[in-house]
Amino acid sequence: MPLVFASFTLVSTGLGGIAAIRLRDRLHLLLGFSSGAVMAVALFDILPEVFSFDHGASYMPLVALGFLAFFGLERYTALHGAREHVHTVEAHEQELGAISAAGLAMHSFLDGVAIGIGFQTSTVMGLLIALGVIAHDFSDGLNTVTVVLAHQNPLRRAVFWLVMDMLTPLLGAATTLAFTLGAGVLPYLLAFFAGSFLYIGASDLLPEAREHDSPLVAAATCVGMLAIYLITRFLRG
Repeated sequence: MPLVFASFTLVSTGLGGIAAIRLRDRLHLLLGFSSGAVMAVALFDILPEVFSFDHGASYMPLVALGFLAFFGLERYTALHGAREHVHTVEAHEQELGAISAAGLAMHSFLDGVAIGIGFQTSTVMGLLIALGVIAHDFSDGLNTVTVVLAHQNPLRRAVFWLVMDMLTPLLGAATTLAFTLGAGVLPYLLAFFAGSFLYIGASDLLPEAREHDSPLVAAATCVGMLAIYLITRFLRG
């Protein structure tokens, strides 16, 4: 099951990469929807699961750690700098684009790990985490192509990193098949990934969607949240 749903991210990421080349100015509504969906997975599924464990509130520092870890990863790869300074010519410009893309690939690898851990917890948890990952991997594919091309790399190199970003969630999910986590470890990891999902939705996807001055972005975000909330209620009966 983890590999099946991780495979769906191949399509999502690939479509994002294609859209980065062809439809960059028409994506704000989809990004708004994705941000709401990703945050909803954390709020309506992962965090309630964490709190269902004994002393659930004690795991909240791991939520903050997950948020800060993905913030640090994004800062380290200079992703926002690439977005804001597309026309800046610096030494080793192409190499910086490759480093940024590698950081996004690592991010995608961790997404695959999250899917695998989710299925180790329960089928419902795995399905919902997979839905969240699929929703935001579209943006990962978009960002991978954008950041590589922004640093004056040829299109073939952008395609190479897009393929890497497509494969890494599958590799991450595959690693979780090699071991089974103890029940005592699961709440820590789930709390960590809740923080990472909150960061991805609130600090990565939503600001990018809001670059377009449209009131429909807020509506799309609400629809994304509502969709995951209803799916959560349906799956949990």
